[in-house]
Amino acid sequence: MPALLKDRAVVITGAARGLGRSFAIDAARAGAAVVVNDIDLAEAEAVVGEIAAGGGEALVNGASVASWEQSGELIDCCVRAFGRIDGLVNNAIAYSYLGPPWDESGDQILREVEVGLVGALYCGVHAMRHMREQRSGSIVNVTSRSALGVRGHSTYASVKGALMSTTFAWALELLPYGVRVNALAPGAFTRAHEMALAAGIYRPSQAVNAVSPDVVAPATTYLLSDLSSRITGQIMMMLGTRLGLIRHPRTAPHVEARDSWTPEQIAEVVERVYGDELEPVGHEATAYQGNDLGVAPDG
Repeated sequence: MPALLKDRAVVITGAARGLGRSFAIDAARAGAAVVVNDIDLAEAEAVVGEIAAGGGEALVNGASVASWEQSGELIDCCVRAFGRIDGLVNNAIAYSYLGPPWDESGDQILREVEVGLVGALYCGVHAMRHMREQRSGSIVNVTSRSALGVRGHSTYASVKGALMSTTFAWALELLPYGVRVNALAPGAFTRAHEMALAAGIYRPSQAVNAVSPDVVAPATTYLLSDLSSRITGQIMMMLGTRLGLIRHPRTAPHVEARDSWTPEQIAEVVERVYGDELEPVGHEATAYQGNDLGVAPDG
């Protein structure tokens, strides 16, 4: 692999296994010095060992991204070790519940939001403070097409949808400073998919096109590298071996304006103007319109 990330320092959260592990190994193979972050230190150390065995440079960090102080220490760890931070991949998630939302506990909801969303916000804010001063850097938020709607893990979908909005907002905020922010919605077979299959959330047929996380990892390397220097505020999909984009949400044209409205008038306009054009709900209804991508579970 060309040294696309030579002399770059990158932090990858939730990097002990699955997608995070593959992201870390691929970035190191491209020349980056990688901070492998995970609360599972033994597994994270194993990833660092793999990187070292391949001639790469990496160190382990066991900070919890759900802590403001520890997430700050994670970013500082990278700067102290390598002199800078050029990339952050917000991958960590606490995938703790599968089932209908009415059966989910408050603790399960809070844990998933704290790690998957709040942790990404914490790490991103700490990292961008350094990147602004450098006037360079790339942040990649790992999202999911589940954000378009999915049964069985609605809190996960909420977290991933919020990360899409975060990507748009951060891209605008950081544009004047030369810092790019994009998101990746990967599709690969991970431990989360094993859980979903065991719980009956996914059917076995939905895993047919699933691939190793190693197959989608080059997408993060691309987004961290100068190859994507003109790309910011985008949601890239890598569903197995198939590449695409998730379009931004946008407002539909305003068709009527009145000084005041009644519920009955609103109903009449909605039925007359939008009745046949209301948006389909769920990623299975939206992800493959107008193409032949097939079916692959999301990450």
